[in-house]
Amino acid sequence: MRKQHGRVALATAALLGLLSVLGTSPALAARQGLSGGGLSVGSLSVGSLSGGGLSGGGVKGSPQPELKPFRLGPASSGGSVAIEPDGSLVVAYGIKSGNGKTKVCVLARGGHRCTGGTVTLSPLSGDDEFPDTYAFVSSASHVEVIQSDCCDRSSAGGDLLFTSTDGGRTFRAPVRIGTLGMAAAALVGQHVVFTGGDTSSTQIESVPVSASGPPASIATPIRGDAVNVGVANFRGGVLAASDNDGSPDTVRVAYAKAGTNFDATSSYHQAGTFRDESLIGVSGGALLTEQASGREALELRLFNGRSFGPAHTVPDTAGGGPEWFAVDQDPGGTMHVFNESTHLARTYGLYEQTTTTGARWDSPVDLGDAVGSTGFAVALDRSGSGLVLGTPGQATGFPVLARQDITFTLSKSTVRKGRTVTGSGQVRPKARGRVIELQTERSGLWYTVGTARESASGTFKFTIRGNGTGRHQFRAVASDLAGYVMYGYSAARALRVTG
Repeated sequence: MRKQHGRVALATAALLGLLSVLGTSPALAARQGLSGGGLSVGSLSVGSLSGGGLSGGGVKGSPQPELKPFRLGPASSGGSVAIEPDGSLVVAYGIKSGNGKTKVCVLARGGHRCTGGTVTLSPLSGDDEFPDTYAFVSSASHVEVIQSDCCDRSSAGGDLLFTSTDGGRTFRAPVRIGTLGMAAAALVGQHVVFTGGDTSSTQIESVPVSASGPPASIATPIRGDAVNVGVANFRGGVLAASDNDGSPDTVRVAYAKAGTNFDATSSYHQAGTFRDESLIGVSGGALLTEQASGREALELRLFNGRSFGPAHTVPDTAGGGPEWFAVDQDPGGTMHVFNESTHLARTYGLYEQTTTTGARWDSPVDLGDAVGSTGFAVALDRSGSGLVLGTPGQATGFPVLARQDITFTLSKSTVRKGRTVTGSGQVRPKARGRVIELQTERSGLWYTVGTARESASGTFKFTIRGNGTGRHQFRAVASDLAGYVMYGYSAARALRVTG
């Protein structure tokens, strides 16, 4: 867990003379070095108005600093992201070098630079690297990267498995694991499972993370043309999906439960067929498709181990047009759909939309400008935080933070000078003892003027005394766990102090 920290230092004497805030602990105020008269905080009196100006640190409004895209470097093809148990992020993507190579770097959570430099993984025997590469973390410090290469005459194939035991900082010599190619892949238990696209049928290959060569056989769970493909880990089993780009386009899904041989066709049973739809992606038990005609909206269905439930339309996806999407079901069960299109406020911005059932969706979160990306790889932890990697052109990281929503109201909108008003609210999800900051606005900047602790039910309260006449703006802010949790900014509330 990252060390908790506040967004800004408490404002100094110039600001604090206007109002009195009761609720900040004396110990916190003392650590900030506040002194003087005018702002009553608990039993400690701090702050005074001096010359009408402001000193101390102020900040602008949202968004929070960590929620900003960053570039890692040029990328020639798609990539992948995986999460270490300590929260670090392992990123892999293709680069233009020789016959094509894979660059691997490790990011600290919240960081925008590779820690300890990067590693470059190369094909063998002069092979050419094909577009996709995938990274996985099978256990603490154990990283696996698979790379699709072609086309020497080795009977063991050009597909390669690279392994690392120091968290992705160095890798052993690669192992040849076959000739299937890789258009989608997943880590299922201690096996890397992958499938090729644009083939006459959907084939699945599974190799252990300690593989010394290709498997004796591969499975063919879905017959018929496989243009777009996907593979996912569902409860320790393999969920495989493909569409045929036919007339009508049809999505077919097959499932092999945990404990079966994923390289045997007999292990798979048919889990669903969806006509007049094309495949967007599959993650966990979440299947994302697009209507091939009509409104061209995205549909989300959830798998229960044998079949899929009803289709739920993803908001803001109808209408077609140039657009790119990705889906990820995090380990906590929440579904995340990432949407780059013209359907939301920022044209070709990347938006995150979340749901737990498909029936109700949270409001979209703007992750930033994504106009240069046409492919997205996602890795999220149980809280729903992690990273989206956008490619090609530039490998661009889009931080994803767990939602944190905060409400704030004032018991009165007008108060006489010297009287008090109560500011209260609630945070979702709740976290007992979390520090909530009370901020007030001056000249376009926000200053923290007090703090309170969240109760076990997620509520908090401030008592505000009006010491200066005029109109004042307040908001409440929850700013814990930078890089993991989205800062919660409440709506601003106005308080008018009369003489």
